[in-house]
Amino acid sequence: MKSLQKYFYLVALVLFTAGTTAQTAVKTNPVITKNYQGITFSSEKSLVENLAQADRFSYTEAILTNPSLQELTAEGSYTIFVAPDAFFSAMDEEERDAFLASSNTNVQKQVFDTFIVPGRVDSNTLAHELKKRNGTPLYLKTVSGNNLGVKMVGNDIVLFDTDHQVKIVQPDFYHSKGFFHITEGYFMPVLEE
Repeated sequence: MKSLQKYFYLVALVLFTAGTTAQTAVKTNPVITKNYQGITFSSEKSLVENLAQADRFSYTEAILTNPSLQELTAEGSYTIFVAPDAFFSAMDEEERDAFLASSNTNVQKQVFDTFIVPGRVDSNTLAHELKKRNGTPLYLKTVSGNNLGVKMVGNDIVLFDTDHQVKIVQPDFYHSKGFFHITEGYFMPVLEE
């Protein structure tokens, strides 16, 4: 009888210890917010939900809600570089309309492929890596498998390819699947007429 009682106490102790350990091991992810021109972006919202609350990103939001482009961000965590509407507003009207046309999904995908990187990449990591390289650029692999160049120009982190460069103007906003950074624009291909 004593051995049965010891066995019962041992099982109770194991269950109690396992239960309290499991409770302490569960961590909640804190909600991280950051303000941009009076709008609060949040880590608990998707990228599109964050952009939707800011009328300054209506073009990018509209493009990213296109079902054929949602596949770019469907899997895993990612970092995306987004441009505000001011970039599109500065474009030639015909060029902008041609790019935004629903028939131009392949070109839109080509542009956004360039600005989406798998994983979570913050500006501190980029600046640290660039500092270690003493001015030598680094290259991030994009979701399309291409390289996106990153370099420092003065105190600014700049994205580049062979023909273009854009500055990151506001870094390190969270969305539910990673980071987004606000750039001054996108690398735009020459559109055929």
